[in-house]
Parts: sequence; structure tokens; C-alpha cells
Amino acid sequence: MRAIYIASLVAIVAGCTTISDVTPAGDANYTVTTQVRGGMTPWGEIKASSLKRADEYCRQQGKRMHPVDMKTHGVRGWTPQEAELTFSCVAG
Repeated sequence: MRAIYIASLVAIVAGCTTISDVTPAGDANYTVTTQVRGGMTPWGEIKASSLKRADEYCRQQGKRMHPVDMKTHGVRGWTPQEAELTFSCVAG
């Protein structure tokens, strides 16, 4: 019984994280969104996921990532949390 309780607690705290593909946003900018459903994930971790994905994308092109804008949506523990990053890739 205790194992079921612990497994349930871990599932609630962990939530489910999805990171979108990088998509063009116009004016040489791109967007990537990290979404967490359920759980109590800190905003810093959600934002870091978007920043990491953007950085990987730019590095694949031999450039570095330059953040343009970051928007967050949702309420931790109540609604899905989203961190939407707009960025550009600049010559390194």
C-alpha cells in the first residue's frame, strides 16, 4: 500500500513535460514552448527547458541563441504551465 502511495505522489509532483519543435516566428525569430501538465514544477525549470532547446537549435547551425522574449502562462498545480520563448540565432 505504501508503494502505491509513493508512486502516486511522484506522478503528481513530476507532471508531464512536453517541449515543442522550434517554429519560425518571422523577422528571423523562432519560438519554442515547454508545457507541463500537473505537478508542481518550478517556473525556473520550465523556462530552462525552452532555453536549452533553443540553444541546441542554434548550436546545430553554428550560431548562438539570443533570447528575445519569454512569456509564461498557467498556474502551478492548477492549470498547465507554459513557457513560450521567442529567440533568434546570431553569429557566434
